[in-house]
Amino acid sequence: MMTRLLLVLSIMCIVLPMVLGKYGQQLPQGIRDFFFDLVQHVSVEVEKADRNFMISPFSVWSLLVLLYEGSAGRTYDQLGQTLGINFSDEKLRRFLKGVNLYLASNDSDVEITMLQGLYIGTGYPIKDSYRNVMQNYKVDLVEIDFNSPDAAVQINEATNRSTRGLIPYTILPQDINGARMFLLSSLYFKGQWKLPFNKSLTREEPFYSESGEVIGKIPMMVQSANFAYVSNIEGLDGYVLELPYGTQERLAMFVVLPKRGFKLSDVANNLKTLGLRPVLQGLEDFRKRASEDNRVEVIMPRFMTSTDLALTGILKQMGIRDLFDESAANLDRISSGLFAKLVFHSTKIIVDEQGTTAAAVTEAALENKMEPPQFQLNRPFQYFIVERETGFMFFAGQFRNPKAA
Repeated sequence: MMTRLLLVLSIMCIVLPMVLGKYGQQLPQGIRDFFFDLVQHVSVEVEKADRNFMISPFSVWSLLVLLYEGSAGRTYDQLGQTLGINFSDEKLRRFLKGVNLYLASNDSDVEITMLQGLYIGTGYPIKDSYRNVMQNYKVDLVEIDFNSPDAAVQINEATNRSTRGLIPYTILPQDINGARMFLLSSLYFKGQWKLPFNKSLTREEPFYSESGEVIGKIPMMVQSANFAYVSNIEGLDGYVLELPYGTQERLAMFVVLPKRGFKLSDVANNLKTLGLRPVLQGLEDFRKRASEDNRVEVIMPRFMTSTDLALTGILKQMGIRDLFDESAANLDRISSGLFAKLVFHSTKIIVDEQGTTAAAVTEAALENKMEPPQFQLNRPFQYFIVERETGFMFFAGQFRNPKAA
């Protein structure tokens, strides 16, 4: 009889986010494809319930890599193909080492912390070769008694610490009953806008559905500043606005607002085909030709989104099937008789006016200058938190319903 392997991802993003630099330049196309494929599949699921969502494609991918490293046979093939790993294990490990170095390089504007833990049942045999790989990945190996009621408490305390108390618990005791291994990935981020919003200008305004009906009112932040945007990316059917973080401007939130007559699902499908390359190029072209006093008026919701997603079904749709099949799973490079019971993804994002403590108010426009173009996010939109030079995606989400947290 096979033993259950449980996976939980707990990802926290607060205020306004950050991601990868020089290490992302070596990111293979297959991994990018996985990121957008996952976003598109989640988008289809949440559209049915008219919900908001935020996920970390990178955190999902990096946790599944730990299983890829312990898999064999058809399970190995399915994980490798879906995750876009068509290169050597040495290159994979070098890439993730670079990511870990990047995540450790916090500055005064940004804090980002990643925790990956591997909980092993007391006395359960794990192959030494797999232990060594996990240690190279800086994954904490913790021995735990899954039959003890304190086991869930111990895992939840780790999640609570790594997310600074914003995700206080992730699992219930029954979730790990009978488990032999448990994998946890937690990502915490806190960042500051390069150009903070003036809180005194925030005002209540209506938010509209994709069909044009008023859903309700929501606090709207207002800012007029030098932001890059692009409206003519062929095949996207959406407008893109860039909101950078921190003084170094390595990271940014890319906001994609569908053009009239198009839905978020249309944009998600288009981005799955296009990727972020044309978006990055379009924004770079804009910055090259825009004047120093270019101004864009941004009207954006202040919002908080909590997301709890069971990803098992979605990952099966994407091609990872045997991993969850008790009779077909092959994780023999970890230990014999394992299969995955579930993959659970918990996230939280808080977007508000906060920026630097100086909180400088934007300057007034020149008297004779034309009114700046307006980017009004009062209807459903999609967003990505990326490294600006490479487009490496750490977070992705949609805001479609102010009544749905």
